[in-house]
Amino acid sequence: MESCSIILVVDAGSSSVRCISYELLDSRSCRSRSEEEVSTSSQSPIKAIEGMSYSVPMMSVSPNTGYIRIHEVLDAIDLCVDEVLRLLRQTITDESYNITALGFSTFVMNLVGVDEFGQPMGDKATLSYACNRADVLDTCSRIDRTLSPDTKQSLYQKTGAPLHPAYALPQLLAFYDTKDSDNAHLVEKVHQWKSISSICLSRWTGQSHTQIPISYSEASWTGLLNFRSCTWNDEAMSILEKSCNLKVLPSLSDFDRGDILADGISQHSHDGTNNSYWTRWPELRQSRFFLGIGDGAAANIGSKCGSLSSRDDSKRRIAVTIGTSAAARLCLPLEIDTYHNYSDTVVPFGLFCYRVDKSTLLLGGALTDGGSIIEWARSLLNLQSTESFTECLEKVATMYGDRCSSSSPGVTMAPFLSGERSTGFRVGANGCISGITRETSSIDIVYACLESVVLRLCAVIKLLTGVSSGGDGEYILVASGNALENNHLWRQMLADCCGIDIVVDSDANEGTSRGVALLVANKLCNERSLKETLVVENKSVPDLKAKNYWNKASLAQESLIEAVSSTWCGNGT
Repeated sequence: MESCSIILVVDAGSSSVRCISYELLDSRSCRSRSEEEVSTSSQSPIKAIEGMSYSVPMMSVSPNTGYIRIHEVLDAIDLCVDEVLRLLRQTITDESYNITALGFSTFVMNLVGVDEFGQPMGDKATLSYACNRADVLDTCSRIDRTLSPDTKQSLYQKTGAPLHPAYALPQLLAFYDTKDSDNAHLVEKVHQWKSISSICLSRWTGQSHTQIPISYSEASWTGLLNFRSCTWNDEAMSILEKSCNLKVLPSLSDFDRGDILADGISQHSHDGTNNSYWTRWPELRQSRFFLGIGDGAAANIGSKCGSLSSRDDSKRRIAVTIGTSAAARLCLPLEIDTYHNYSDTVVPFGLFCYRVDKSTLLLGGALTDGGSIIEWARSLLNLQSTESFTECLEKVATMYGDRCSSSSPGVTMAPFLSGERSTGFRVGANGCISGITRETSSIDIVYACLESVVLRLCAVIKLLTGVSSGGDGEYILVASGNALENNHLWRQMLADCCGIDIVVDSDANEGTSRGVALLVANKLCNERSLKETLVVENKSVPDLKAKNYWNKASLAQESLIEAVSSTWCGNGT
């Protein structure tokens, strides 16, 4: 039997950790195909292997504090790899398979403080996208008052990230403020900040943590990376160096770092001790490892919305994801500018701009609360059983039809339970519900939750369609994330609000891990411009009669946010 080449993908998400197996199709011939053949290929080079996956549901990040449950996450990652290797051993008993590579995606931002031996210093020495702590809000406001408008704009245009508690700069400054006695002992012991994936790769390969960089993709989500030059941003560094030694930041690389990650697991660790993973995972001794990719970037590639496959029948593809959080994103080609002759790429306020890899940007916007807002509502309103929630959604669907017909207003919500990112990036934002009366029911509240997320995503999508083609051209939205893929009503509401078709692609299940597998396969097989055709499983077409309703709903939400934003701690105070 011909050997099967396998790519393992670890997907460390905010609500679960997974390991999934992908077969690398035609792995020998893909290496020998000409560049022209590769550039015109429409066939995916990878296929998920049915049944060869394992998942651990978990809350990886504590809400509001943003602390990463780092030891639990690392244990879950190892367990997932253990279980997938066990499944492969049991299923393919003749050993006619070869694990060619292992790729990684992580929720971003994530940074973990490690000691001189590369060991994590615990949850309180972690930074994440979900941080909304009071000390970080205060630090963020203090930086905002200190910097000139020109400096803040320069930071934004070079890093692709505004000044906000979700990013590393205010979190690091708050961490190194030793007036907090709880942090004082940690400050002395943190030798370097690493990503979750780089910690795992150091442990597995046996290399020193200082030898393993973090990828441009993961680094760009920190808000400290100049996404044009792929170096740490000078202005951010000048602020940070007043509080800490810049040597605590990791080195940088594209995710394909063959010189240090091509040799798999070593029998001995860098300190001469036996590497336990050598005997634990013998299948990975000769595997090629890859640095981590931000989950949002991977999801775009996996849902066929990469810059190299972003047009379909003259329509540009925008990936829309609703999982725990929510986002809308568009890939754009841009090589690293090593000479600092910066391109004309301008990041409009309200969007972020990160790196997928050395040749591709990810432009978009994100909401901290997406599917999580529905989980909150189900818990609050005692709708946790499948039957009660399904019944509620049916009534919400009927209510939506009635509202669109009459354009009548209802309950309005600002969905910032965990703070606001796109499009306002207002520090200290929190949720608000307006329009409640004695007649307001659980159905009204669930409706308002769905509607509020749709309106915020639509605001992001309008910015994307304006900047990516100067307002010219047609678009199609590609849905991903369980919360959106499994909720037809939510997709229809989004299509109606944006006035753009939204499709579910049947190939793009587990879009994040699929995206990592595609990126890894492209490197292994010298792929340069894989163009994937959408395989439409479900399509939601805008109902033009709903346009007036959504215009009024958008105005109501914007008015509500404007009215209450002055009460938010840190927003202009």
